[in-house]
Amino acid sequence: MPRPGRPMLARLRVRGWLQVRTPLHVGGAERDPNGDLQVAVNGRGQPYVPGTSLAGALRAFAEGDRPPAERLDSPWGYVMPGTQKGTASRVVVQDALITNTPSLGKDGLPDDVLDPAQLETRVSVGVDRVSGTAAHGFLHGRLVVPRGAYLRLELDVESTPDDLGEDRVWLGRLLGALAEGRVRLGAAKTRGLGRVELLTEALQIHEQRFDNRAGLLAALHGDGGQAWTLTDLRPDQDQAVRQALGIEIGWRPAAPVMVRSAVDGVAVDAVPLTSATSPTQVAPVLPGSALKGRLRAQAERIERTVRALDAPTAGDEAGPAERSAAFRRQLDQLAAVRALFGAAPAPRARDTTSNPASEEDSRGVGAVAVDDCFATSSIPAEVWNAVYCVPGDDPQAAGEPQGLDPGAREELARYGLEQADHVAIDRWTGGAAEGRLYSVLEPHGLAWEPITLTVDLDRLARHRDVSADAALALLLLVLRDLKAGRVPLGYATNRGLGDITVDAVTLTFPDQRGQVELDEFLASPEADRLTGAWCAYIDGSTP
Repeated sequence: MPRPGRPMLARLRVRGWLQVRTPLHVGGAERDPNGDLQVAVNGRGQPYVPGTSLAGALRAFAEGDRPPAERLDSPWGYVMPGTQKGTASRVVVQDALITNTPSLGKDGLPDDVLDPAQLETRVSVGVDRVSGTAAHGFLHGRLVVPRGAYLRLELDVESTPDDLGEDRVWLGRLLGALAEGRVRLGAAKTRGLGRVELLTEALQIHEQRFDNRAGLLAALHGDGGQAWTLTDLRPDQDQAVRQALGIEIGWRPAAPVMVRSAVDGVAVDAVPLTSATSPTQVAPVLPGSALKGRLRAQAERIERTVRALDAPTAGDEAGPAERSAAFRRQLDQLAAVRALFGAAPAPRARDTTSNPASEEDSRGVGAVAVDDCFATSSIPAEVWNAVYCVPGDDPQAAGEPQGLDPGAREELARYGLEQADHVAIDRWTGGAAEGRLYSVLEPHGLAWEPITLTVDLDRLARHRDVSADAALALLLLVLRDLKAGRVPLGYATNRGLGDITVDAVTLTFPDQRGQVELDEFLASPEADRLTGAWCAYIDGSTP
């Protein structure tokens, strides 16, 4: 006997826009010479976020941000392992086209779709702790959607009168988290990518009823039904269940600070990494991956120092596979660092009967997420393009840098970008070494956004190999060193660049403590408790 279909007597319909606050990467299968990891495109070659990817991210966040007594199996669907029992999801999430503006055409579809030529390339590299050079097998590039783009959000919740009340509650909580920028999409979410924010002024929420004649006719005639606001769905502004510590670092450069772009300029050799802030503007950026890597390196230095422990090395005669394995051992060596900053999953044999759950507790994504940090002033794209143009019509002698065109140099200087020429000195002749003259486009006098970190306290508490208090103590030591000026950022930090002055480090706790300055917290009794946990971890008396 066939089973009856799932009843749908009501529907919550959400239409709106998500703005990309930090660059976004959702992977696709296309091939592009500009990066190893591609962005998903639809059949018309348009960048988009598949509904499956969007639904997965929303479900994962909703399940982690719910009270313990609330279950979301009913709206999102489930399957009982080893059985045929389960239900399909009642949440329908459409593919999200990526656009330059939050506008719809006459056909109701987004009409300013992002051109694939606007995608940017981000290059990531792992740095060997012993040699200080790129680790073997840990260099890759990925294409990203630039900051400031928009995603069209179209979501339906198929419901019944019995489920409608609960559906309003969890949907309101999810939309509230999107409006607060607490939901991330795509890859590298803890390394600066994927933060989006729901535009509440363009949000439309309608409730349609299909259990009466009037409701059915209204839906057939295109009537949206009863309109709701986000405040209607969240009357009490309930507190987030997911426990997260927010950290904001207000800082200013004491020397030029930049991350070098993987693409050299034509008129100047080394140029700062920039990212689009609008279709016609770019701004220098310190990517979250670089900031997180620098903080991780300092955390490793602290723990290795107190343990008198050297980083593993493969030796001078080791082959590529041995060097790659040695770098993985460097990343895996320190449990507190793994808990904070993550560790790659261990290779597994093709054994589907084994249960890796115990190992997964101590591996995978870390608890610390670091956002991209942008300069507060933007540069017109046509001005920035001068660094990639050949200056003048008469090329200079082969091997000699041509430098910026005087007009372009003056224009870039208005935005704080100055060309600096560097040369290596031949130890025998005392003159310039052959082929060792190069130029750097250095940013001077730029103001920057605060560096923003988010610590997932729930994930930190689940780590098997170290207590949350010990790991948090290590992070506070890193922040203390950063505030003291011991942690330079970016490119050429051993050649005069990267020094910063930290004005304030503000901790925002999810409980009644609220916002606390770092110095105030370090002088509190709670800091003494964390110190005890750190000492016990180092001594080996507790994890």
